[in-house]
Amino acid sequence: MTSIQYSLFNNLYNKNIGLLFPISLGTNGLYHEYWYHPTSPLSSLPPTSYLSTMDLSAYQKINNIVERDSADATYKYALLRGVIEVCQQYGHLRQDDIENDRVWFPLGLLVEKWILYYYPIFAAPAFIPQKNGEKPDTEPGKKVAFRKYFTPIIDYYRDRGGFSVFYNDYSRGLIPGEIQPAFRKLAVEIRNTIVNYPMKHLGFSQSKRHYSIISNPKPLPQLPPQGTIDRGYLIEHGGSFSIASDLATIFEYFGSFISGDECILKKWAAFTASADKTKTITEEAMLSLLGTTPTTERALADARAIYSSVIDREASIRCAWSGKAISSSGAMHVDHLLPFSIWKNNDLWNLLPATNQVNSLKSNRIPDPQFLRSRKEPIIEYWDLLHDHWPHRFEREIEVSLLGMDALGGDWPDHAFEQLTEKSTYLINIRGYQPWSI
Repeated sequence: MTSIQYSLFNNLYNKNIGLLFPISLGTNGLYHEYWYHPTSPLSSLPPTSYLSTMDLSAYQKINNIVERDSADATYKYALLRGVIEVCQQYGHLRQDDIENDRVWFPLGLLVEKWILYYYPIFAAPAFIPQKNGEKPDTEPGKKVAFRKYFTPIIDYYRDRGGFSVFYNDYSRGLIPGEIQPAFRKLAVEIRNTIVNYPMKHLGFSQSKRHYSIISNPKPLPQLPPQGTIDRGYLIEHGGSFSIASDLATIFEYFGSFISGDECILKKWAAFTASADKTKTITEEAMLSLLGTTPTTERALADARAIYSSVIDREASIRCAWSGKAISSSGAMHVDHLLPFSIWKNNDLWNLLPATNQVNSLKSNRIPDPQFLRSRKEPIIEYWDLLHDHWPHRFEREIEVSLLGMDALGGDWPDHAFEQLTEKSTYLINIRGYQPWSI
């Protein structure tokens, strides 16, 4: 059993998602499988969660690539990790090409993922090689293609709050003008590296064809020199990439097990430890860096200030989940609607007022879709409130995370809420997270 297979089945068992009984496996990689979820009645999940036929040849192909494809740098791991996360988090930006049985996503999403993956690594006090034979810039040797383009960004933010402040500026379109050219150059170089190296060579050892797993149209569009680079800019102008539809499904359903600590991240960490000839970087330290995410205080403070103004004006605000009145800012908690530990999202739409008791009870659980629908009216009211205070920021965030670009029509609240409900359903039924309701 390979490490991915072990991780997949071990995690399925540990997460109590269900038991998988493979009845037969043909030479074409076709599994006939029964799924049983011990904690949910049959009526609560779609029938395909219990009895389905799934072509796992795409899974076997990725399994072979992760296990057997050679790696001279960490690019392969970053690419696979990024594509998996995009498939799981950005279904609303997916475009299906039915005729060719492929799905398309914005390439800018991968550029953003790579920026967030490599920033903590390159900003670490000690030099951490990400390529075999790589040495610091002051020494001769192989180099990661885009490392030097990170330097002005990391140097600028080093004494201004570091990674989290950078991410806050980037996500809100507030990258200072003095480093905009350097940041645009970084985005261009990362995109070129993705397309010309791991995307091109992934799967070549098996198919003997370039771009056999992940492809993109040529030539790449130019990034406009005007305009602030934020998440929307990269999505709109960064180009696109495609993967086979069955592979997108495998990533959506099982990607967390493929990219988890037992597989891609562990291999990334092991590669780094091996490439570090000084033997100062351990696998454990590298895994910690790979799990680094921006902190949430700034976004929480912005939402808290808006909700506190309601308390100052009207003497109280209602808990988004229980409807109970909260009469002071000190008694109010700002809750991540979709837990940050699971969804890594600090957008305003994802931050709602809650009582201390409700916030503690909810913890890191996912709002049950039926319960979520019962709270639709207050949630949309808070979205309207946030939108009134931060219109451009709110619109940009909800377009990227829920609606899709240029989708803010007159019915945007209903559309966004349906997308939110779909993500909640996905996290519970597919990813196996625990539902929550009052």
